[in-house]
Amino acid sequence: MERNRTYAGRWLKDFYNIFINEMKLIFSDSGVVVIFFVAGLVYPLLYNYIYKDGLVDEMAVAVVDDSRGTYSRRYIREVDATRECRIAYDCTDMEEAKDLMARQKVHGIIYIPSDFDDRLMLGEQATLSTYADMSTFLYYKNLTLATNLVMLDEVHKIQAEHYDREGLTAEDALTTIQPLEIGAEIRYNRTIGFTMTLMITALMLILQQTMFYGSSMLAGTLREEHRSFAGLTRNLSGFGIGRVVLGRGLAYLAIYIILGVYGIILVPWLFHLPVHAGWGDLLVLLLFFLVDCLFFCQTWSVLVTRRETGLVLLLFMSLVALFVTGFSWPSSNIPAFWKAVSYIFPTTFGCRAYTNLCNTGSLSSISPQIVAMTVQTVVYYVLACLSAWLDVNVTGVRRRRESLDSAAEIN
Repeated sequence: MERNRTYAGRWLKDFYNIFINEMKLIFSDSGVVVIFFVAGLVYPLLYNYIYKDGLVDEMAVAVVDDSRGTYSRRYIREVDATRECRIAYDCTDMEEAKDLMARQKVHGIIYIPSDFDDRLMLGEQATLSTYADMSTFLYYKNLTLATNLVMLDEVHKIQAEHYDREGLTAEDALTTIQPLEIGAEIRYNRTIGFTMTLMITALMLILQQTMFYGSSMLAGTLREEHRSFAGLTRNLSGFGIGRVVLGRGLAYLAIYIILGVYGIILVPWLFHLPVHAGWGDLLVLLLFFLVDCLFFCQTWSVLVTRRETGLVLLLFMSLVALFVTGFSWPSSNIPAFWKAVSYIFPTTFGCRAYTNLCNTGSLSSISPQIVAMTVQTVVYYVLACLSAWLDVNVTGVRRRRESLDSAAEIN
């Protein structure tokens, strides 16, 4: 019994010392402070300010119509009538349109080839090309949305005209073309604003990325100095390694619970983002996500051998982590390989859960993501313990080797 008390007391003391030591390391490193607090506080404001309401109306577009036929002119008129695009210039060739885009007079180009009308008259497939200014995703979204919606409407009209020439009545033609009337209502994003898709995802991604950058920077610094972040404990056998992982994790959790509340609760409130969830439900999601992230960071920090390695490693993976969340492409259509890769990142489940919770306001709607993050947390906790154990042993080997080399030089 006394032995158990001694072990428990030592465990708690080491746990506390590791927590305090990690906090000292964080606040004594100016680079980490900048990443955690400057980036963590500024990025959510900056991104929301840039995208504002997530809408661009009447985007200026240039058209190059080499067909000059009935169908191409009608298509251009209908694109001009959409909320998303405005036909600002009718160009004679692509060079003129490219020059307008280079001078920021337009943010998109629609090119209609010379055989466009001829193919449609023969009942063949016709194609057209679109080019968007990618300085912001809003331009691409507007051009793609407007041209696709008009294209679908034009297909129905052309089919109706063909059936009319074959002698079918208007009612029979409409029944053949569209036997069932299909309608869609986006309940929580009626204007199809980009804010609801990108910004909700970006706010969660910022938490994961900045935590990894900062923690990996500290890990890289210690390894450059041939020190181990787990060196404070006196007994690392059995379950004793857990005090290292949990002590370090508590330091990051104490910081990121504040940054998380700021990022996913306060910032959306400041910018009037469409968040329908209560603060209590958001805090529950935040805790699951942050615990998952801190074990994720400790696990992968074993790969960081230099101070700048983490920045290079995850900077390369940032876009991958963003797109595999499914914010711009249905997750069901993501290839199997990239779907497997997506399971590495806490943001894959955290971003989807945050989006669902903002839309529905119901904690039960994100139960699959909560379960997934819980499983991921358990896996990463075990891997983080293995990483800490490996770090202690590798650091010990390096120190002994350096001692032997120093002794050999003296002799």
